[in-house]
Amino acid sequence: MQAKDIMTTNVVSISPAASVRHAVAVMLQNNISGLPVVSDEGRVCGMLTEGDLLLRREIRVSLRSSRVSEVTSELDLERYIRTHGWSVADVMSPDVIVALPESEVSDIADSLQAHRIKRLPIVENGRLVGIVSRRDILAIILDAPPTTLPREDESIRLAVRTRLRSDLGLTPQRVQVSVKNGEVTLDGHLESDLKRKAVRTLVESLGIGGYRDRLHVITPDSADRSDIASG
Repeated sequence: MQAKDIMTTNVVSISPAASVRHAVAVMLQNNISGLPVVSDEGRVCGMLTEGDLLLRREIRVSLRSSRVSEVTSELDLERYIRTHGWSVADVMSPDVIVALPESEVSDIADSLQAHRIKRLPIVENGRLVGIVSRRDILAIILDAPPTTLPREDESIRLAVRTRLRSDLGLTPQRVQVSVKNGEVTLDGHLESDLKRKAVRTLVESLGIGGYRDRLHVITPDSADRSDIASG
Protein backbone atom coordinates (compact mmCIF):
# COMPACT_ATOMS: atom_id res chain seq x y z
CA MET A 1 0.00 0.00 0.00
CA GLN A 2 1.29 3.45 -0.91
CA ALA A 3 0.84 6.96 0.44
CA LYS A 4 -1.51 7.91 -2.41
CA ASP A 5 -3.90 5.16 -1.29
CA ILE A 6 -4.52 6.63 2.17
CA MET A 7 -3.38 10.27 2.13
CA THR A 8 -5.68 13.19 2.81
CA THR A 9 -5.70 15.37 -0.29
CA ASN A 10 -7.80 18.24 1.05
CA VAL A 11 -4.94 19.54 3.19
CA VAL A 12 -5.29 22.58 5.42
CA SER A 13 -2.06 24.57 5.18
CA ILE A 14 -0.75 27.96 6.25
CA SER A 15 1.51 30.63 4.80
CA PRO A 16 4.84 31.39 6.51
CA ALA A 17 3.78 35.05 6.57
CA ALA A 18 0.56 34.32 8.51
CA SER A 19 0.36 35.34 12.14
CA VAL A 20 0.74 32.83 14.93
CA ARG A 21 -2.72 33.74 16.24
CA HIS A 22 -4.28 33.03 12.86
CA ALA A 23 -2.47 29.68 12.65
CA VAL A 24 -3.75 28.67 16.08
CA ALA A 25 -7.28 29.65 15.08
CA VAL A 26 -7.03 27.51 11.92
CA MET A 27 -5.80 24.53 13.93
CA LEU A 28 -8.60 24.82 16.47
CA GLN A 29 -11.31 25.39 13.86
CA ASN A 30 -10.24 22.32 11.88
CA ASN A 31 -9.49 20.15 14.91
CA ILE A 32 -5.95 19.39 13.73
CA SER A 33 -2.67 19.42 15.63
CA GLY A 34 -0.34 20.44 12.84
CA LEU A 35 -0.16 22.52 9.69
CA PRO A 36 2.11 22.23 6.65
CA VAL A 37 3.61 25.63 5.92
CA VAL A 38 3.44 26.30 2.19
CA SER A 39 5.11 29.11 0.26
CA ASP A 40 3.38 31.21 -2.40
CA GLU A 41 4.85 28.83 -4.98
CA GLY A 42 3.09 25.88 -3.35
CA ARG A 43 6.22 24.30 -1.88
CA VAL A 44 6.43 22.94 1.65
CA CYS A 45 8.84 25.07 3.64
CA GLY A 46 8.02 24.02 7.19
CA MET A 47 5.63 22.41 9.66
CA LEU A 48 3.82 24.11 12.52
CA THR A 49 2.60 21.81 15.29
CA GLU A 50 1.13 22.08 18.74
CA GLY A 51 4.53 21.18 20.13
CA ASP A 52 6.07 24.25 18.47
CA LEU A 53 3.60 26.45 20.31
CA LEU A 54 3.84 25.07 23.83
CA LEU A 55 6.69 27.40 24.84
CA ARG A 56 4.99 30.57 23.65
CA ARG A 57 5.27 33.67 25.88
CA GLU A 58 1.47 33.86 25.98
CA ILE A 59 1.44 30.56 27.87
CA ARG A 60 4.43 30.94 30.16
CA VAL A 61 5.18 33.72 32.62
CA SER A 62 8.66 35.09 32.11
CA LEU A 63 10.94 34.52 35.07
CA ARG A 64 13.61 36.91 33.84
CA SER A 65 14.30 39.78 36.22
CA SER A 66 15.12 43.34 35.22
CA ARG A 67 18.77 42.71 36.11
CA VAL A 68 19.92 40.04 33.72
CA SER A 69 22.85 39.76 31.40
CA GLU A 70 22.51 40.26 27.67
CA VAL A 71 21.23 37.28 25.76
CA THR A 72 23.99 36.38 23.31
CA SER A 73 23.99 32.60 22.76
CA GLU A 74 22.49 31.45 19.49
CA LEU A 75 20.35 28.89 21.28
CA ASP A 76 18.81 31.51 23.58
CA LEU A 77 18.28 33.91 20.69
CA GLU A 78 16.56 31.24 18.61
CA ARG A 79 14.37 30.31 21.58
CA TYR A 80 13.44 33.97 22.09
CA ILE A 81 12.40 34.32 18.45
CA ARG A 82 10.30 31.15 18.59
CA THR A 83 8.52 32.20 21.78
CA HIS A 84 8.02 35.87 20.88
CA GLY A 85 7.87 35.98 17.08
CA TRP A 86 4.56 36.99 15.57
CA SER A 87 4.74 35.07 12.26
CA VAL A 88 4.49 31.37 11.45
CA ALA A 89 7.96 31.57 9.87
CA ASP A 90 9.39 32.48 13.29
CA VAL A 91 7.85 29.49 15.06
CA MET A 92 7.66 26.67 12.51
CA SER A 93 10.09 23.77 12.18
CA PRO A 94 11.88 24.37 8.87
CA ASP A 95 13.39 20.89 8.56
CA VAL A 96 10.52 18.94 7.07
CA ILE A 97 10.52 15.25 6.29
CA VAL A 98 8.37 14.55 3.24
CA ALA A 99 7.33 11.53 1.21
CA LEU A 100 6.16 10.87 -2.34
CA PRO A 101 2.73 9.57 -3.38
CA GLU A 102 4.44 6.29 -4.32
CA SER A 103 6.13 5.89 -0.92
CA GLU A 104 5.22 2.68 0.89
CA VAL A 105 3.00 3.17 3.93
CA SER A 106 5.31 0.94 5.97
CA ASP A 107 8.22 3.30 5.23
CA ILE A 108 6.13 6.30 6.26
CA ALA A 109 5.18 4.55 9.50
CA ASP A 110 8.87 3.92 10.19
CA SER A 111 9.65 7.62 9.61
CA LEU A 112 6.85 8.75 11.94
CA GLN A 113 8.10 6.42 14.63
CA ALA A 114 11.81 7.20 14.20
CA HIS A 115 11.38 10.98 14.20
CA ARG A 116 8.51 11.03 16.72
CA ILE A 117 6.24 13.06 14.48
CA LYS A 118 2.52 12.70 13.82
CA ARG A 119 2.20 13.49 10.11
CA LEU A 120 4.15 13.54 6.88
CA PRO A 121 3.49 15.89 3.95
CA ILE A 122 3.24 14.17 0.58
CA VAL A 123 4.84 16.12 -2.26
CA GLU A 124 5.01 15.71 -6.00
CA ASN A 125 7.44 17.81 -8.02
CA GLY A 126 8.11 19.71 -4.80
CA ARG A 127 4.48 20.73 -4.32
CA LEU A 128 2.13 19.64 -1.55
CA VAL A 129 -0.44 17.11 -2.79
CA GLY A 130 -1.49 15.42 0.45
CA ILE A 131 -0.65 14.46 3.98
CA VAL A 132 -0.46 11.14 5.85
CA SER A 133 -1.05 11.13 9.59
CA ARG A 134 -0.79 8.44 12.21
CA ARG A 135 -4.57 8.24 12.18
CA ASP A 136 -4.60 7.53 8.44
CA ILE A 137 -2.25 4.62 9.00
CA LEU A 138 -4.18 3.30 11.99
CA ALA A 139 -7.30 3.11 9.82
CA ILE A 140 -5.58 0.34 7.85
CA ILE A 141 -5.94 -1.92 10.88
CA LEU A 142 -9.73 -1.53 10.84
CA ASP A 143 -9.96 -2.01 7.08
CA ALA A 144 -7.70 -5.08 6.96
CA PRO A 145 -9.66 -8.27 6.21
CA PRO A 146 -9.52 -10.89 8.98
CA THR A 147 -7.35 -13.94 8.49
CA THR A 148 -9.38 -16.90 7.32
CA LEU A 149 -8.19 -20.48 7.71
CA PRO A 150 -9.43 -23.57 5.89
CA ARG A 151 -11.90 -25.70 7.81
CA GLU A 152 -10.19 -29.08 7.41
CA ASP A 153 -8.01 -30.13 10.36
CA GLU A 154 -5.02 -31.11 8.20
CA SER A 155 -5.12 -27.82 6.31
CA ILE A 156 -5.25 -25.88 9.59
CA ARG A 157 -2.29 -27.88 10.90
CA LEU A 158 -0.22 -27.10 7.82
CA ALA A 159 -1.16 -23.41 7.99
CA VAL A 160 -0.11 -23.13 11.64
CA ARG A 161 3.15 -25.01 11.03
CA THR A 162 3.95 -22.71 8.11
CA ARG A 163 3.37 -19.55 10.15
CA LEU A 164 5.38 -20.86 13.10
CA ARG A 165 8.33 -21.38 10.78
CA SER A 166 8.00 -18.17 8.76
CA ASP A 167 7.19 -15.80 11.64
CA LEU A 168 9.12 -17.25 14.58
CA GLY A 169 11.58 -19.68 13.01
CA LEU A 170 10.07 -22.62 14.92
CA THR A 171 10.39 -25.88 13.00
CA PRO A 172 8.09 -28.91 13.41
CA GLN A 173 10.89 -30.54 15.41
CA ARG A 174 10.68 -27.70 17.97
CA VAL A 175 6.91 -27.34 18.14
CA GLN A 176 4.49 -30.11 17.20
CA VAL A 177 1.07 -29.10 15.88
CA SER A 178 -2.02 -31.27 16.06
CA VAL A 179 -5.61 -30.34 15.20
CA LYS A 180 -8.84 -32.08 16.11
CA ASN A 181 -12.26 -30.69 15.25
CA GLY A 182 -10.70 -27.29 14.58
CA GLU A 183 -8.92 -27.12 17.95
CA VAL A 184 -5.16 -26.59 17.74
CA THR A 185 -2.81 -28.20 20.25
CA LEU A 186 0.86 -27.29 20.44
CA ASP A 187 3.52 -29.41 22.15
CA GLY A 188 7.21 -28.69 22.50
CA HIS A 189 9.90 -26.94 24.49
CA LEU A 190 10.76 -23.25 24.33
CA GLU A 191 13.51 -21.15 25.88
CA SER A 192 11.38 -18.45 27.50
CA ASP A 193 7.91 -17.37 28.55
CA LEU A 194 8.21 -14.52 26.07
CA LYS A 195 8.58 -16.93 23.15
CA ARG A 196 5.66 -18.92 24.47
CA LYS A 197 3.59 -15.74 24.53
CA ALA A 198 4.68 -14.96 20.96
CA VAL A 199 3.46 -18.39 19.88
CA ARG A 200 0.10 -17.78 21.55
CA THR A 201 -0.10 -14.39 19.83
CA LEU A 202 0.53 -16.02 16.46
CA VAL A 203 -2.15 -18.64 16.99
CA GLU A 204 -4.72 -16.11 18.21
CA SER A 205 -4.00 -13.84 15.24
CA LEU A 206 -5.07 -16.66 12.94
CA GLY A 207 -8.54 -16.73 14.45
CA ILE A 208 -8.24 -20.30 15.68
CA GLY A 209 -11.48 -21.68 17.14
CA GLY A 210 -9.78 -23.39 20.06
CA TYR A 211 -6.22 -23.56 21.36
CA ARG A 212 -4.55 -25.92 23.83
CA ASP A 213 -1.12 -24.76 24.99
CA ARG A 214 1.02 -27.71 26.09
CA LEU A 215 4.33 -25.95 25.51
CA HIS A 216 6.98 -26.16 28.21
CA VAL A 217 9.53 -23.48 29.02
CA ILE A 218 13.02 -24.77 29.67
CA THR A 219 14.73 -22.62 32.27
CA PRO A 220 18.46 -22.95 33.08
CA ASP A 221 17.55 -24.64 36.38
CA SER A 222 15.31 -27.20 34.72
CA ALA A 223 17.96 -27.89 32.09
CA ASP A 224 20.55 -28.50 34.81
CA ARG A 225 18.21 -30.87 36.65
CA SER A 226 17.56 -32.72 33.40
CA ASP A 227 21.31 -33.17 32.85
CA ILE A 228 21.76 -34.46 36.39
CA ALA A 229 18.86 -36.90 35.99
CA SER A 230 20.19 -38.23 32.70
CA GLY A 231 23.67 -38.61 34.21
